[in-house]
Amino acid sequence: MRWVLLAVVLSGCAKCGGGAVDAGVDAGVRQVRRSTDLRNVIIQVYPEYRDTAFLDATVRVTRVIPGLSSEARDLGLKKLNWVATDGGMGAGWDLNKFHLDQPAHDTLQMSLPLDVDDIGRLYLSPASLSSMEMAMYLPRNLPTTKETFEVDVHYASSPERCTIRVRQAVSLLIANGQWRVTKSPPSWSPDAAADTELPENFVVEVTGADGSRITFDRARGQVRVNYSLVTVE
Repeated sequence: MRWVLLAVVLSGCAKCGGGAVDAGVDAGVRQVRRSTDLRNVIIQVYPEYRDTAFLDATVRVTRVIPGLSSEARDLGLKKLNWVATDGGMGAGWDLNKFHLDQPAHDTLQMSLPLDVDDIGRLYLSPASLSSMEMAMYLPRNLPTTKETFEVDVHYASSPERCTIRVRQAVSLLIANGQWRVTKSPPSWSPDAAADTELPENFVVEVTGADGSRITFDRARGQVRVNYSLVTVE
Protein backbone atom coordinates (compact mmCIF):
# COMPACT_ATOMS: atom_id res chain seq x y z
CA MET A 1 0.00 0.00 0.00
CA ARG A 2 2.80 2.41 0.85
CA TRP A 3 4.39 1.95 -2.57
CA VAL A 4 1.03 2.42 -4.32
CA LEU A 5 0.75 5.86 -2.72
CA LEU A 6 4.37 6.73 -3.39
CA ALA A 7 4.14 5.48 -6.97
CA VAL A 8 1.43 8.05 -7.56
CA VAL A 9 3.69 10.69 -6.08
CA LEU A 10 6.77 9.63 -8.04
CA SER A 11 4.90 9.62 -11.35
CA GLY A 12 3.15 12.93 -10.76
CA CYS A 13 -0.42 13.51 -9.61
CA ALA A 14 -3.25 14.44 -11.93
CA LYS A 15 -4.98 16.63 -9.37
CA CYS A 16 -1.94 18.91 -9.30
CA GLY A 17 -2.97 20.27 -12.67
CA GLY A 18 -1.44 20.17 -16.11
CA GLY A 19 1.09 22.45 -17.73
CA ALA A 20 4.51 23.53 -16.60
CA VAL A 21 3.70 26.97 -15.20
CA ASP A 22 3.11 27.19 -11.45
CA ALA A 23 0.73 30.03 -10.68
CA GLY A 24 2.73 30.62 -7.50
CA VAL A 25 5.34 32.44 -9.58
CA ASP A 26 4.51 36.11 -10.13
CA ALA A 27 3.80 36.51 -13.84
CA GLY A 28 4.81 40.16 -13.65
CA VAL A 29 8.36 39.38 -12.60
CA ARG A 30 10.89 37.81 -14.92
CA GLN A 31 12.36 34.90 -12.97
CA VAL A 32 14.85 32.15 -13.67
CA ARG A 33 13.27 28.69 -13.50
CA ARG A 34 15.10 25.36 -13.45
CA SER A 35 13.95 21.78 -13.10
CA THR A 36 15.30 18.29 -12.50
CA ASP A 37 13.80 14.94 -11.56
CA LEU A 38 14.28 12.67 -8.59
CA ARG A 39 15.56 9.63 -10.50
CA ASN A 40 18.40 11.57 -12.14
CA VAL A 41 19.40 13.09 -8.82
CA ILE A 42 19.50 9.71 -7.05
CA ILE A 43 21.69 8.29 -9.83
CA GLN A 44 24.02 11.28 -9.53
CA VAL A 45 24.42 11.23 -5.75
CA TYR A 46 24.23 7.46 -5.11
CA PRO A 47 25.20 5.72 -8.37
CA GLU A 48 26.43 2.52 -6.71
CA TYR A 49 24.72 1.03 -3.68
CA ARG A 50 26.52 -2.32 -3.49
CA ASP A 51 28.70 -2.75 -0.41
CA THR A 52 26.78 0.05 1.33
CA ALA A 53 23.93 0.12 3.84
CA PHE A 54 21.26 2.65 2.92
CA LEU A 55 20.16 4.55 6.03
CA ASP A 56 17.70 7.24 4.96
CA ALA A 57 16.82 9.80 2.30
CA THR A 58 14.57 12.84 2.09
CA VAL A 59 13.35 15.03 -0.78
CA ARG A 60 12.51 18.66 0.02
CA VAL A 61 11.10 21.72 -1.70
CA THR A 62 11.50 25.03 0.12
CA ARG A 63 9.59 28.07 -1.13
CA VAL A 64 9.95 31.67 0.06
CA ILE A 65 6.65 33.56 -0.20
CA PRO A 66 6.98 37.26 0.69
CA GLY A 67 4.20 38.62 2.87
CA LEU A 68 2.77 35.17 3.54
CA SER A 69 -0.19 35.41 5.90
CA SER A 70 -1.70 32.54 7.87
CA GLU A 71 -5.01 33.12 6.08
CA ALA A 72 -3.49 32.85 2.59
CA ARG A 73 -1.43 29.82 3.68
CA ASP A 74 -4.39 27.98 5.17
CA LEU A 75 -6.62 28.70 2.18
CA GLY A 76 -3.99 27.44 -0.24
CA LEU A 77 -3.33 24.28 1.78
CA LYS A 78 -7.04 23.57 2.12
CA LYS A 79 -7.47 23.68 -1.67
CA LEU A 80 -4.75 21.02 -1.98
CA ASN A 81 -6.24 18.83 0.79
CA TRP A 82 -3.39 19.24 3.28
CA VAL A 83 -4.38 18.19 6.83
CA ALA A 84 -2.98 19.90 9.93
CA THR A 85 -1.19 17.52 12.30
CA ASP A 86 0.64 17.64 15.62
CA GLY A 87 2.09 14.13 15.42
CA GLY A 88 4.07 11.89 13.09
CA MET A 89 6.90 13.94 11.66
CA GLY A 90 6.05 16.91 13.88
CA ALA A 91 3.65 19.84 13.90
CA GLY A 92 2.66 20.98 10.44
CA TRP A 93 0.52 19.52 7.66
CA ASP A 94 0.37 16.12 5.95
CA LEU A 95 -0.74 15.02 2.48
CA ASN A 96 -0.28 11.31 1.77
CA LYS A 97 3.48 10.81 2.31
CA PHE A 98 4.31 14.50 2.10
CA HIS A 99 4.91 16.59 5.20
CA LEU A 100 4.86 20.39 5.29
CA ASP A 101 6.14 22.81 7.89
CA GLN A 102 6.84 26.53 8.15
CA PRO A 103 10.46 27.13 9.27
CA ALA A 104 10.11 30.92 8.88
CA HIS A 105 7.20 33.36 8.64
CA ASP A 106 7.61 33.65 4.84
CA THR A 107 8.80 30.09 4.11
CA LEU A 108 7.08 26.77 3.51
CA GLN A 109 9.09 23.55 3.32
CA MET A 110 7.68 20.28 2.00
CA SER A 111 9.44 16.95 2.53
CA LEU A 112 9.06 13.38 1.32
CA PRO A 113 10.96 10.54 3.05
CA LEU A 114 12.28 7.65 0.94
CA ASP A 115 13.13 4.16 2.15
CA VAL A 116 15.41 1.56 0.59
CA ASP A 117 12.60 0.07 -1.54
CA ASP A 118 11.79 3.50 -2.95
CA ILE A 119 15.44 3.99 -3.90
CA GLY A 120 15.56 0.62 -5.64
CA ARG A 121 12.44 1.38 -7.65
CA LEU A 122 13.77 4.80 -8.65
CA TYR A 123 16.82 3.15 -10.24
CA LEU A 124 14.48 1.13 -12.45
CA SER A 125 11.73 3.68 -13.07
CA PRO A 126 11.62 5.20 -16.58
CA ALA A 127 10.12 8.39 -15.12
CA SER A 128 9.81 9.87 -11.67
CA LEU A 129 8.71 12.91 -9.74
CA SER A 130 10.18 16.14 -11.10
CA SER A 131 11.04 19.14 -8.98
CA MET A 132 8.34 21.10 -10.80
CA GLU A 133 5.70 18.45 -10.14
CA MET A 134 6.59 18.29 -6.47
CA ALA A 135 6.35 22.08 -6.19
CA MET A 136 2.76 21.89 -7.46
CA TYR A 137 1.80 20.49 -4.04
CA LEU A 138 2.54 23.92 -2.52
CA PRO A 139 -0.10 26.69 -2.39
CA ARG A 140 -0.56 28.51 -5.69
CA ASN A 141 -1.50 32.07 -6.65
CA LEU A 142 1.05 33.36 -4.14
CA PRO A 143 4.20 35.28 -5.16
CA THR A 144 7.46 33.33 -4.95
CA THR A 145 10.89 34.95 -4.61
CA LYS A 146 12.93 31.75 -4.24
CA GLU A 147 12.38 28.03 -4.42
CA THR A 148 14.91 25.26 -3.76
CA PHE A 149 14.77 21.54 -4.52
CA GLU A 150 16.96 19.30 -2.32
CA VAL A 151 17.68 15.61 -1.89
CA ASP A 152 19.54 14.14 1.09
CA VAL A 153 20.92 10.59 1.01
CA HIS A 154 22.63 8.94 3.98
CA TYR A 155 24.46 5.60 3.75
CA ALA A 156 27.13 3.62 5.58
CA SER A 157 29.97 1.22 4.81
CA SER A 158 33.60 0.79 5.81
CA PRO A 159 35.62 4.04 5.71
CA GLU A 160 37.54 2.73 2.71
CA ARG A 161 34.36 1.79 0.83
CA CYS A 162 32.79 5.14 1.62
CA THR A 163 35.79 6.90 0.08
CA ILE A 164 35.58 4.69 -3.00
CA ARG A 165 31.87 5.43 -3.44
CA VAL A 166 32.42 9.17 -3.13
CA ARG A 167 35.27 9.07 -5.66
CA GLN A 168 33.14 7.03 -8.04
CA ALA A 169 30.21 9.43 -7.85
CA VAL A 170 32.41 12.50 -8.35
CA SER A 171 34.29 10.88 -11.27
CA LEU A 172 31.03 10.09 -13.05
CA LEU A 173 29.79 13.65 -12.56
CA ILE A 174 32.88 15.45 -13.84
CA ALA A 175 33.30 13.02 -16.75
CA ASN A 176 30.37 14.58 -18.65
CA GLY A 177 31.89 18.05 -18.50
CA GLN A 178 28.88 19.63 -16.77
CA TRP A 179 30.29 19.47 -13.24
CA ARG A 180 33.43 20.74 -11.53
CA VAL A 181 34.92 20.19 -8.10
CA THR A 182 34.58 23.40 -6.06
CA LYS A 183 35.65 22.12 -2.63
CA SER A 184 37.85 19.22 -1.55
CA PRO A 185 40.66 18.31 0.88
CA PRO A 186 44.19 19.10 -0.40
CA SER A 187 44.99 15.44 -1.07
CA TRP A 188 41.73 14.81 -2.95
CA SER A 189 41.57 13.43 -6.47
CA PRO A 190 38.79 11.25 -7.86
CA ASP A 191 41.42 9.30 -9.81
CA ALA A 192 43.88 8.85 -6.93
CA ALA A 193 45.03 5.39 -5.89
CA ALA A 194 42.90 3.65 -3.28
CA ASP A 195 45.66 3.96 -0.67
CA THR A 196 46.03 7.74 -1.07
CA GLU A 197 45.86 9.24 2.40
CA LEU A 198 42.80 11.37 3.13
CA PRO A 199 41.54 13.00 6.32
CA GLU A 200 39.41 10.83 8.57
CA ASN A 201 36.50 13.14 7.77
CA PHE A 202 36.29 15.15 4.56
CA VAL A 203 33.88 17.06 2.35
CA VAL A 204 33.84 17.20 -1.45
CA GLU A 205 31.57 19.63 -3.25
CA VAL A 206 30.78 19.69 -6.96
CA THR A 207 28.86 22.38 -8.83
CA GLY A 208 26.87 21.85 -12.01
CA ALA A 209 26.51 24.09 -15.03
CA ASP A 210 22.91 24.84 -14.00
CA GLY A 211 24.01 26.03 -10.56
CA SER A 212 23.12 22.80 -8.79
CA ARG A 213 25.43 21.71 -5.99
CA ILE A 214 26.20 18.27 -4.57
CA THR A 215 28.05 17.93 -1.28
CA PHE A 216 29.55 14.59 -0.20
CA ASP A 217 30.32 14.57 3.52
CA ARG A 218 32.23 11.44 4.55
CA ALA A 219 32.64 10.91 8.30
CA ARG A 220 34.53 7.65 8.77
CA GLY A 221 32.04 4.91 7.85
CA GLN A 222 29.14 7.12 6.85
CA VAL A 223 28.38 9.42 3.93
CA ARG A 224 25.78 12.18 3.84
CA VAL A 225 25.05 13.56 0.39
CA ASN A 226 23.08 16.72 -0.27
CA TYR A 227 21.86 17.79 -3.71
CA SER A 228 20.56 21.35 -4.01
CA LEU A 229 19.14 23.25 -6.98
CA VAL A 230 17.55 26.70 -6.88
CA THR A 231 14.52 26.15 -9.10
CA VAL A 232 13.06 29.67 -8.89
CA GLU A 233 14.90 32.94 -8.27
